[in-house]
Amino acid sequence: MSAKRMDLKKKSLFVLSGVSNPLGKHLAIEMCQRFQTGSLVMLIDVDDECLQEVRKEIEALTKGLQVICCNLMDWQNADSKLFHNLLATVLSLPQQEAGGFKEFEFALIVHNEGTLATHMLMEPQDAESWMAFANQQLYAPVALNQEFIKCAALKDTPKLLININSQFMLQPMFYSSLKCSCKKARDMYFRSVASDESLQNVTVMSYAPGILKTHQPQYDDNNNVIDVADVINAGEGDEKLLKLPRVEPQQATLKLINILEEISFISGHDVDYYDTYVL
Repeated sequence: MSAKRMDLKKKSLFVLSGVSNPLGKHLAIEMCQRFQTGSLVMLIDVDDECLQEVRKEIEALTKGLQVICCNLMDWQNADSKLFHNLLATVLSLPQQEAGGFKEFEFALIVHNEGTLATHMLMEPQDAESWMAFANQQLYAPVALNQEFIKCAALKDTPKLLININSQFMLQPMFYSSLKCSCKKARDMYFRSVASDESLQNVTVMSYAPGILKTHQPQYDDNNNVIDVADVINAGEGDEKLLKLPRVEPQQATLKLINILEEISFISGHDVDYYDTYVL
């Protein structure tokens, strides 16, 4: 596969899930400032207050973009049918342009769903909880992605799929075997999509935004005080990574956009914030 650069300055459909996560707001605002008039933005999250706040900021900074907020109350029970109906409903809404449904030049989906490494120190203790966790971390993002790829309204539209991931979460971590398994499976899924859909004008990236400054020592849901370093099964390479500077969410977002527009990447490959090479 050849190295790619992406032109974001087009009339686009932009879908962002996980708006309330640390990168979410910055991803939404920075991406939207690059799209052309007539673009449609679809924000998905469980936090309606955050959705409305980000929508207002986008509308204040941009002109001619239509922003739709989708309050998904329960990621754990989301499935393909729900996402099919969600996309169909949004794409059938009255558009800003005359003549009905607008033709997009570009379609981008960014998967920023999931919880932080320190969100929950203890793993689910029963089969039902494990299934719900796996559905939220793995099945729901895959279901959303599949519906996005096969959406009839976007049949001939070039697509970019971005999976926000973590190099740490692809490795063994204390108390996080299920989370790491889901992240690794998700990473392999996106690698496979890059190969399977390459002839359909689909490009894929898995992006690790670095260790964010927002990821400070904190109480988890079980009132354990932990830091990201506490759950890393640190080898020599991990210890070096832990010593690297922490990253502001906006820095991580701008680095992603710079890689897309100015540097280059290979579809299906993992790209890390700390990477400095040009392909």
